[in-house]
Amino acid sequence: MTTQSIKQKHIVFQAAWLLITRPMDFLSTLREFFLFTTAWALRQVIPFWGGRVELGKNVRIQKNRSLRVEAPAAQLSIGDDSIIYENALLEAFGEGRIEVGEQSVLGDIRISCRARIKLGKRCLSSWNVFLQDFDPHPLEQALRAKQVSQLVTHFRPSFVRQVSTAEQPEPFEWEYPKADIVIGDDVWLGANVTILKGAHIGSGSIVAAGAVVVRGTYPERSLLAGNPARVIREVNAS
Repeated sequence: MTTQSIKQKHIVFQAAWLLITRPMDFLSTLREFFLFTTAWALRQVIPFWGGRVELGKNVRIQKNRSLRVEAPAAQLSIGDDSIIYENALLEAFGEGRIEVGEQSVLGDIRISCRARIKLGKRCLSSWNVFLQDFDPHPLEQALRAKQVSQLVTHFRPSFVRQVSTAEQPEPFEWEYPKADIVIGDDVWLGANVTILKGAHIGSGSIVAAGAVVVRGTYPERSLLAGNPARVIREVNAS
């Protein structure tokens, strides 16, 4: 019996066991398989990202719209054998670059990038994880007021009369404060984790559920918890 036939029989056995013991999970797994396969097939015929996204070998993505890169300079790369589930959203704006290492598993995660966000190999994310390497709004009240006024005035659709030139808000120009986020290999991001600009997390670390990691360098194999997060103890390497 060949190795391939053994694998096929193992898959059939697993499917049958799942169908008998947990039928609703079987349907969910079937749906996941369909989404991964459909997204892969679409990528073979439609150039979604205009060369701004680099995918390694055997990258599994449930929904291609999870990857969003702004033309012309933003970039995104995902390493071999990684898995991106349907609730993930990776967005690179301006000249931002997102890098995901090989064999990483990203679930319900949102990554918003204008500088650089790098995840190492075998990174694992749980539910409701958020990474952002820039501040989207000014801290100063007057600047923030200009930004919001410009946003709502030019927002479409508009269901009232058009705003005249005299009523236009003052022009808003602002440089987003930003700093790279770098996460090492084998890092586990727990549920409801937030990681903000300038955070550098060493390999082998665990970020506990609900932690907010701010700017700083955190050693390898750190257990991070709290708001703002701090090192609770060292994680066993073995």
